[in-house]
Amino acid sequence: MTMYFLHNRCKCRFSALIDAKEVGYLTYTIDNGVLDITHTFVDPSLRGQGVAKELVNRCDAFCKKEGLIVVASCSYAAKALGIEQENPSCRIDQ
Repeated sequence: MTMYFLHNRCKCRFSALIDAKEVGYLTYTIDNGVLDITHTFVDPSLRGQGVAKELVNRCDAFCKKEGLIVVASCSYAAKALGIEQENPSCRIDQ
């Protein structure tokens, strides 16, 4: 069972796949140079194994490469990125 990750820029989505089946994903929007992570999901059978963290890490790396500022409407992503929970729109400059 090998997991691999895909980034679909047209759909603004990072996906985790096993045997061509999507088992997790991260969605985002981009506006004026700011990428907002809007949602993360991992299949319940794979939770707690670092899948969501890897999706967030890959999105963060994409932001750094593209020179985007990352924010997180998604509470999990905000926590994973160290964004203050009281102010989830706090920006992390890349």
